[in-house]
Amino acid sequence: MENTENTPGQDNPSYQPPLNTGDQYHYEDRDLKITGQTAIYLREAAKWTKFLSILGLIGIGFYVLAMIFMMLTTASGSLGPLPNQFGAFSIPYFIILILIMVIYALPIWWLYKFSTNLKIALEIKDQATLDSAFNFLKKHYKFIGIMTVIMIVFYILMVIVFIGGAVFMGLNSQV
Repeated sequence: MENTENTPGQDNPSYQPPLNTGDQYHYEDRDLKITGQTAIYLREAAKWTKFLSILGLIGIGFYVLAMIFMMLTTASGSLGPLPNQFGAFSIPYFIILILIMVIYALPIWWLYKFSTNLKIALEIKDQATLDSAFNFLKKHYKFIGIMTVIMIVFYILMVIVFIGGAVFMGLNSQV
């Protein structure tokens, strides 16, 4: 028979949810434990998040190198017979793109730190390192969530501007 003392559900009147005291949940007289199967899942998650974060960091590195190469070739005018299409805006344009890549690197770095700290925490069974790992995961998803909201707002604004421009152009053509 399975132990339902600490599991939620209508058929379990003895279940007590954790007490929320600020940012931490406290469990009275019970500890949250990582079972062997959970540790296997977490190790696999650590491997995949490390793989994905390394790929992301490598991709950002290639992008930054490509931007630097393009900036140097456009600034020196070594594009051959092609005109310099970027003109005086090339350096500020590339600086902005590199800053965007640095901002993009933050959540990928946090994902990498999650994976490495999680692996260490599971190897040495250290609660502080496990807490640190999940703090990095929280930072990663919080950043991704905020950026998603910003992009949705940006897209909505672009649709409004596009519709407004189309209406304005339609009104101008009738005059």
